Amino acid sequence: MPRFLFIFLMLFAVSLRAETMLQYFNTSWAEITAKMPELAEAGYTSLWLPPPTKGSGGLSVGYDMWDPFDLGSKNQRNSVRTRYGTEAELLRLVETAHRFGIRVYFDNIMNHRAFDVPGYNENTPIDIYPGMVPEDFHLRKTQDGFYRKWDNTRSWSDAWQVQNLGLADLIDIAQEPGTTNNNFGLTEGSTAPKIKFIRDLTRPEQYCYLPNGTYVGFGAGNGITTEFLQANSGYYSERVEDYLNRAARWLIDRTKADGLRLDAVKHVRADFYGATFGADKDTSDYGYTGQVQRQFNISRGFSDPNHRDTVFSTDAGRDDAMMFGEHLGEPPAYGPYIDSGMRLVDNDLRSQLNSRLGNPSSGLQGYDWAGVGGFAANIGVTHAQSHDNDYAARKELQHAFYFLRDGLGLLYTDGNYQAETLGESGGAFPRHANTAFLGQWGDGKVPNLLYVHEQFARGYQLGRFSDADVVVWERLDKRENPGMSDADAVTLLVMLSDNYSSGQARSFASAFPAGAYLYNYSWYGGGFYKFKEELSSTVLPAGGYFLFSWKNPDPSELWKNIGGRPITITQNGVEAGTVTVKRKDGPNGDKAFNGNTLPEASRPVLPADTVTTDYTYSAVIPRVTSTNGVRFVARTDGSTANAWIVTAGVSEGDRLIVDGLSHISAGAAVKPVEVKIDDGGVVQPASTLPPASESDGAAGQ
Repeated sequence: MPRFLFIFLMLFAVSLRAETMLQYFNTSWAEITAKMPELAEAGYTSLWLPPPTKGSGGLSVGYDMWDPFDLGSKNQRNSVRTRYGTEAELLRLVETAHRFGIRVYFDNIMNHRAFDVPGYNENTPIDIYPGMVPEDFHLRKTQDGFYRKWDNTRSWSDAWQVQNLGLADLIDIAQEPGTTNNNFGLTEGSTAPKIKFIRDLTRPEQYCYLPNGTYVGFGAGNGITTEFLQANSGYYSERVEDYLNRAARWLIDRTKADGLRLDAVKHVRADFYGATFGADKDTSDYGYTGQVQRQFNISRGFSDPNHRDTVFSTDAGRDDAMMFGEHLGEPPAYGPYIDSGMRLVDNDLRSQLNSRLGNPSSGLQGYDWAGVGGFAANIGVTHAQSHDNDYAARKELQHAFYFLRDGLGLLYTDGNYQAETLGESGGAFPRHANTAFLGQWGDGKVPNLLYVHEQFARGYQLGRFSDADVVVWERLDKRENPGMSDADAVTLLVMLSDNYSSGQARSFASAFPAGAYLYNYSWYGGGFYKFKEELSSTVLPAGGYFLFSWKNPDPSELWKNIGGRPITITQNGVEAGTVTVKRKDGPNGDKAFNGNTLPEASRPVLPADTVTTDYTYSAVIPRVTSTNGVRFVARTDGSTANAWIVTAGVSEGDRLIVDGLSHISAGAAVKPVEVKIDDGGVVQPASTLPPASESDGAAGQ
């Protein structure tokens, strides 16, 4: 069967792809895989997915973890597959995401296991959790030698309780580094020695090092056997924190994930995660994040010794695993967790906007600057909703804040599969999203924000105005030339109003040069132009926003009028064929879903959707069956001076196709830009090719 290579091309001029994260929950691995073309077309560049590991049963959402080495391949807890599918389906998802240039981050649990207590009575094994025994947990020991959970945390202002008592009745692991379990015994606060033993004696494929320090990789055939483990018991015996580190390394290697979202981090001491101080903390392999980063480098072939620089920068090329943690408020303090090598999900900013947006007694003063109300742009991950929180005041404005501010923003969806109520969580779990993440219900605001984020929301943020109802800021990008003027660097003007009763106008300064003729790219207003000098008198829509920048070149109208597409793909001199695919929304989604709110720059051909009650629509996608002899021709209007053709895909060798740039001369009504993919899967610029044929250059003139 030929391998399809789906390629998305957009005409714009950006040097680095901005990251837009989608938290995609409550949906099977197979369905998310099938959705990958839509996700790429909409503009998502990373996915945060639920825990992939086996929970306490086949229907488990995943937070009651049972076995960190089971991704849906072992017959445990009355199921081989997890709630979301099999291990094979999971690995196919990651492979497909990478083919579309989309990173994958998995939710990861290291604070707890499920609800069962090892050694609870004579009928409960002490090793009920693979690789673990009672001494690995914070447990109360009974007089007759059995074990019980401690209370759930009673006071959230007591850091010791937060880290040594229970959370949601789940069984708490003693991850604290060192030889002592800090809450194990007959009375609360009792301590006991931790134990070391060979934890996976019958699963030797879950180890990757020889006793001499040689890395041999995970998996059967690495030379490590049960007998070898026994013969080298001193080397392979682990305390529980070492076991957790090894499990995380195995996950990174097995799935080829691009990072982890760390669950409930404040319930674990910060020094478990990584070095929190010292000149060498960014290069240290110590702890959970250090071990994950070491494995990421080995599995991906990176050699950069700094494990953290690209965690805290969305501008640099990513050569580290993205690590971001859930910390729902101090104590313990935020700082040590950031120092250990992770970003934090910005619940503070979310809480601030929930209390301010739509509230006439609390305004937006100061919120035109990045970092106000929450974490600095380089350490936070901003969001309106999640699997734990469904309420978002003025959700459409929060999404604009998160995707247009400087920083890393995400959006939550349950795939329009609304979960049932789970009593322990206080409602539906995962929470219902009710978000048009692909532009459902004719609401294209989210895909529009993703497009603007990709095209213009780059560089640092400069606050321009804020009061009770209105915020205005600009984005300026000076990465290529720090000495350039603000007028040359400005890429985007954001004007946002929280007044839902009437339109608003405000006076403010702008870095755009005098006489600049700017286009409104927002979903509001239908697209219109304003001179810079008119911006201060421009009336914002009630409860909406305008987004102004220079107008990008458009596809050639002449070519379009005779049936041409902006991009023509040929394979060995013949126009590539197409395949028609069915796309479907979730059962709580949009019955009349038709895809027409996806960004025009990446929207496929959409045949008329005559049935508006089936949740489905058809899309016609170019079908390239080989990387041999592939050529692309892009036709734009005469306003084009330079064009980038950015492709997302891979060769047969699983290498990402690199960006290809063609410089073209101005003056023609139609500007053909050509690149081809050579036999190795590398995009070659037009300068290496013979000139476009006469018909290519003249067809739209």
